[in-house]
Amino acid sequence: MFSASAAFFRAPLCTNPPYGYIKDPEDKNHWIVDEEAAKVVKEAFLLCMQGYGPTQIAKEFSKRRIMNPTAHAKANGINIPDNRGHDDDYIWRGSTIVHMLSRQKYLGHTVNFKTYRKSYKHKKQMKNDPSEWVIFENTHEAIIEEPVFEVVQKIRDGRRRLTPMGEMPILSGMLFCADCGNKLYQVRGRGWEHEKEHFVCATYRKIKGGCSSHQIRNVVVEELLLDGIRRVTAYARDHENEFVQMVTKKIRTDLDKSMRDGKRELEQSQARISKLDEIIQRLYEDNIEGKISDERFAKMTANYEAEQHTLESRVTELKSTMTSEKQSALGVDHFLALVRKYTDIKELTAEIIREFVEKIYVYKAERIDGRRVQRIKIVYNCIGEFDPPVSTSTIEQEKSA
Repeated sequence: MFSASAAFFRAPLCTNPPYGYIKDPEDKNHWIVDEEAAKVVKEAFLLCMQGYGPTQIAKEFSKRRIMNPTAHAKANGINIPDNRGHDDDYIWRGSTIVHMLSRQKYLGHTVNFKTYRKSYKHKKQMKNDPSEWVIFENTHEAIIEEPVFEVVQKIRDGRRRLTPMGEMPILSGMLFCADCGNKLYQVRGRGWEHEKEHFVCATYRKIKGGCSSHQIRNVVVEELLLDGIRRVTAYARDHENEFVQMVTKKIRTDLDKSMRDGKRELEQSQARISKLDEIIQRLYEDNIEGKISDERFAKMTANYEAEQHTLESRVTELKSTMTSEKQSALGVDHFLALVRKYTDIKELTAEIIREFVEKIYVYKAERIDGRRVQRIKIVYNCIGEFDPPVSTSTIEQEKSA
């Protein structure tokens, strides 16, 4: 992915602005916020953070008779292709919301070269790898703040599912097994009180003997999580300088190790890709000279090319991970902004959880002095794992799971 500043590239390179923007009457190459549509975009992101999926958001907008993007554009005199397949201006599709929630343009950036054509003879557009995109930063006013956008992307990556009762648990998709790394499944039944609802390891449920249950009740996780968030935010608020120093030092240490490991694997993968190019070239020469048959050549090259394709995908993944890790080192300010936003958290909501927390690891329960003791580890967005260096209650150890 190539990133450029608006100071260098003065104008966006695309044609019609996305839903939420209109062309500036004084400059056709500049977008300005369409206040009416921007409110809908912001609400879609907010609903996603509150636990609603794209289909649910689409149903909500349809029920409230909010004009869909195609109809909104036409009502404002903008001629765009109509692929709705119906004439109802108030019907929203889940796919429209999915597209909306992934658009970096709402950050104030213009993204180009997301697609390409193989040649001028081919009309079909192909998707470019994200590494080939060109992003022009700050070309127009942002509708969505970057921390909100990042949280929504994480939510979309770990999509939550409705229970058979049609409900969306606030912790769904957030809990992971500390031993096997798999997700924990929500277990609940009709008529159950919230006190009985619990999570169990997915591996335990799917594979006999694959892992232990790691069973933990919702109310226990919710109480530990609320306590953890309140302690961390209180420390960050009362000891901001110390907090920044501690988190920055930890992030740099973790980042250095991760970058070393990633760089080593990247270099090995790139070297192997180059080696495979040489091997395939020699096979081609041997085939031309008749040393190996066409059938043998096709089989061997297919195997090598498959390995090469896997390695190239891994190289792209590593580059993306290393880039995101560099950016995460700048996340302390984002976390402090959240601390200022939520000054007194009395209860958890899906929105608060996803703004503060990346994931929660649940450890296997143990028996200590006849009591069942279970530990969780909270990984926060932007700062990772963090335990305030102050005397705190022993709720984690004393709570019955």
